[in-house]
Amino acid sequence: MTLRAELTALPPREQARRLTAVAASLVAQIRRTEPHAPEAEAALAAIRAWGDGEGLTGRSVSDLVYSDDERGTLRRLSEAAGKPSEGGWNAITTAVMYVAWLAYQETGAPMPSDVNEVGEDSLDLLEEQLAKLG
Repeated sequence: MTLRAELTALPPREQARRLTAVAASLVAQIRRTEPHAPEAEAALAAIRAWGDGEGLTGRSVSDLVYSDDERGTLRRLSEAAGKPSEGGWNAITTAVMYVAWLAYQETGAPMPSDVNEVGEDSLDLLEEQLAKLG
């Protein structure tokens, strides 16, 4: 069964709970080559918290990717280009953006363009990214 088929059959918060395990493994992989990775840990915490029912907004989750202070996972991904942690940063960025999309879907709040481009097909991308990581 594909990740997309497995997750989309579940309610949104349960999808995030399942993605918590994926994100935890990604954080562990990133930590092997980058011991100081607070952005990855913040992304994991947000995925876990939203899945557990906390009232995080879609914006607060997506801000972990595109933060105003340039400390998001996207910046770390660009810094990791060509390094062993690049795939992990790429996958955790995809996972957190998918959870941000779920949060926006739940509230019906208008989505910014970066999140509006996300959807269930992002799970296919995530599955490809995970396969490359082994």
